[in-house]
Amino acid sequence: MTGSAGPGARSVVVVGGAGAVGSMFADRWRSGGDLVHILDATSGDDIRAPGPEATARVRAADIVVLAVPENVAVASLGTVRSLMRPTAMLVETLSVKTRFAAAVGGPDESRCATTGPVVGVNPMFAPSLGLPGRAIAVVVHRDGPGVDRLIDDLARWGARVQVTTADRHDRLCAAVQALTHATILSFGVALADLGVEADEAATLATPPFMTMSAMLARVAGGTPEVYRDVQSSNPCASTARDALTRAVSRVSATCDSDADEFTALLARAGAPLGDRGSEYAGLCARLFAGLAS
Repeated sequence: MTGSAGPGARSVVVVGGAGAVGSMFADRWRSGGDLVHILDATSGDDIRAPGPEATARVRAADIVVLAVPENVAVASLGTVRSLMRPTAMLVETLSVKTRFAAAVGGPDESRCATTGPVVGVNPMFAPSLGLPGRAIAVVVHRDGPGVDRLIDDLARWGARVQVTTADRHDRLCAAVQALTHATILSFGVALADLGVEADEAATLATPPFMTMSAMLARVAGGTPEVYRDVQSSNPCASTARDALTRAVSRVSATCDSDADEFTALLARAGAPLGDRGSEYAGLCARLFAGLAS
């Protein structure tokens, strides 16, 4: 599958291009005039042992995107990089970066037998939501030709590009993804244990309850493999869940304390918002206003 070549067109191979993330990037590069080729397991392409056609595509590529599960990305790394031209760029789209970064090695260490540029990107949203205005994390595992142009591509497509390190990426994602999802799922499990059904709760549902229920519907109705991966693959996720367990215990204990201790609990809970407290309060007000419409 290709696009029509334009000035400065690149040859882009998207491995896993039939999936949601892979197809999102493939469509963007294609619309910009780059030549896009799709390799996908659904068509019999195994990038860990590429056939003659896949090998030829990878050898000719300016960019190879691994939009595949982590085990496939890591297992195929040496093979793919050995086929790519020295200046060609490898891009991974994994939700966890530290293990892939370790497989790549540092700038003076070539575990994958290459010195070419290697970049990780992670769209912090479901592709169905659309890219404009959404955050994309970028981890430069190994710098080189084309990296700045890739970052420019993401910005031109409307993304909010956040360049970070593999370690910081996984630590933050444990909070913004693993902790958030665990909180939402715990809310649903608690409702089930309480025997509260949707029709009954709807009669007295408050805006916070409706918002939490809406998030629960999205997570519980999502792809189990995706949400399990957030919890099981990130090495920092268990620390986030342990913090959630301790926090619930502290809230419970404080409810049996005096008013001053509960006031202090509210202050501690709000402290992570920092100077963005008013911004998030305004967002909450807009969300709640929408629930009433």
